[in-house]
Amino acid sequence: MKWLLVSLAALVGYSAHAENAEPKQATSAYSSPRFTRDTTEDINIQMETDHETGCRYLIAEGQGVTPLLKSNGTPDCNAPKLGQQ
Repeated sequence: MKWLLVSLAALVGYSAHAENAEPKQATSAYSSPRFTRDTTEDINIQMETDHETGCRYLIAEGQGVTPLLKSNGTPDCNAPKLGQQ
């Protein structure tokens, strides 16, 4: 019973920290001005921006890549392009 309470307290503490964590700029193995990747610490989803086309993509670790869509179903390609930043 004591183990369950300690585990529950640790889980609540971790979830509170994850909710308050700010997104950070991911470090990348490649150095390309075309792409930037933003990530969060609490979930394994990253957003990559292609600055040549202005489109954004969601990357789920181990799951795949999909374009970020607007509410009307069209791709979100409103990011600043190279030279417009």
